[in-house]
Amino acid sequence: MSIKVMEMFDSITNTITNRKNMEEENESINRAESYIDEMNDAITNFLQKCSRLPTANSFDRHHFTRLIQVTDNLENLSDECTSIMHTIVKFFSAYEDTDQEDRPVRAKEVSDYLETVRFFYEQVCIYLTTGISDDERMRAESLEQKIDEKKKELRRFSRKRIENGGNVKTELNYIDLVRKIEKAGDCVFAIVQAS
Repeated sequence: MSIKVMEMFDSITNTITNRKNMEEENESINRAESYIDEMNDAITNFLQKCSRLPTANSFDRHHFTRLIQVTDNLENLSDECTSIMHTIVKFFSAYEDTDQEDRPVRAKEVSDYLETVRFFYEQVCIYLTTGISDDERMRAESLEQKIDEKKKELRRFSRKRIENGGNVKTELNYIDLVRKIEKAGDCVFAIVQAS
């Protein structure tokens, strides 16, 4: 399930970088999200059955509950990836209408911000397989705060562009995209908290 979500991140990055097969990547994201929904249902049902086994003790039930939370957070992250992709399509479509010269700069800002969240998610995937130490939890919290701060900075830049006569529709799509990327970071952090 975590690999499928990583593939969604890769599709989004590919769309931002190339902007060629947007519809194809969008369809790929939608298919992955549907598959992850099915996986979430199957895994959650299985873990609930495991927790009801007569041999399951309180430690086992607690562990199964945490795994259900992780699974649910992965599904939430897949929803956010889908939302990010839809907003990217709107964002670049709005740009096509305005023919602005700063398009490559804006694409790089979004790409770099998304890469920070993707890197965070990659680290969390490692924690899922190896376990997470207290130091790693603190680093995860620090990275999540960095993502929040970057959102504020990017939104501030966008508001200044609006004040200086920038295209309002493009900037509103940009702010929405930044917000959704930050929300994906929140989902990643929720996985850390559930681990």
